[in-house]
Amino acid sequence: MGKSQYKIQFGGLSMGEHQFEFDIKGKFFEQFSESEITEADIQVKANLVKQNTLMHILFTFEGTVKLSCDRCLVDYNCPIFGQEKLVIKHGNPEESNDEILVLKEGIDEANFAQYLFEYIELSIPSRKVPCEDEENDIDVECDEETLAKYNELKIEEEPSENPEWDKLKNIKFNNN
Repeated sequence: MGKSQYKIQFGGLSMGEHQFEFDIKGKFFEQFSESEITEADIQVKANLVKQNTLMHILFTFEGTVKLSCDRCLVDYNCPIFGQEKLVIKHGNPEESNDEILVLKEGIDEANFAQYLFEYIELSIPSRKVPCEDEENDIDVECDEETLAKYNELKIEEEPSENPEWDKLKNIKFNNN
């Protein structure tokens, strides 16, 4: 399940549409140290349209990733899905950006593992509290024991007396 599995060779392809499929499992994410994903089951379909001077790829993905609840740390399978478009052309590779991949002349294949990783990571919700998620039909109960321990340790925030801040406040009020 190395990165080479996510390469597309487009040099010998005829003009027109071509379909590619990738299965992404948890092992895929091991190559990315910054990933919080350890388990996944994602299907990716890539629709490549080859033209004379450039190519378009539409990546469509759908599946689940295993995440931890932000509130109680219970693991759950979070459904993800999305579509991302990438344009590929030849030229100066330093001109590449998030939407355009620029390859040196003569390069007839590209590895899309990094792009797939980023697309999947960006599809993960920023707030992961599945017990409140009514849209995705996720049947997860919060771990009440963990929540109770958290509430015991939670320290109420009280403004502390800090003489340095008082001096700064006095300066502010004296200037007005």
